[in-house]
Amino acid sequence: MKVGMWIIQLAMVFIGLSGCATFSSSPFSTDQEARVTPGVLFSHVVHDPSAHRGQIMKVGGVVLSAKRLVDRTEVMVLQIPLDNDSVPEWDRTKSEGRFTATQRTFLDPATFPQGTRVTIIGEVTGQASVRVDEEEKVYPVLAIQALKVWPMIPGNTYGYRPYWGPYPYWGGNWGWYWPYSASSFRYYGRGHGGGKRFRR
Repeated sequence: MKVGMWIIQLAMVFIGLSGCATFSSSPFSTDQEARVTPGVLFSHVVHDPSAHRGQIMKVGGVVLSAKRLVDRTEVMVLQIPLDNDSVPEWDRTKSEGRFTATQRTFLDPATFPQGTRVTIIGEVTGQASVRVDEEEKVYPVLAIQALKVWPMIPGNTYGYRPYWGPYPYWGGNWGWYWPYSASSFRYYGRGHGGGKRFRR
């Protein structure tokens, strides 16, 4: 009887420890994730941006262009579905359209060269008409609340990999996550939350 109780208690300890070592795969804070409106899909927003005005969504993609205007920076993004780590996938054929992300405080377009992969938490503020291949297209406009820029790691067949750790923050009420180049090691960990997660 005592041996059985000891085994049960030991199992509960292991379950507790495994729970402490579990981390969210999101690059954003818990508070930032909590702002996201549940059930908002890009496929819905892109078809009727006005119907989703005021809603907050997490979306990723690849930068097509970035330009600085008088009162804001506009980043045109080709939407691409996110993987389990909130990283945009590589297959562009999975895209459901484009969107424009805006930031009113200074955001240097040079930090968003064409092809840069980003993940954004932003509020749907409306829509904008954009000329693409001599045709006018209407795309959703998102006001950036949080932004993650994903670096390319040379020689790594896994492509983009985030480095979890302390990043500098600047600008408004959202955090700029400075890209980290980590050579070709297939490793990343999370340096906050009480531990790290390893991948080989």
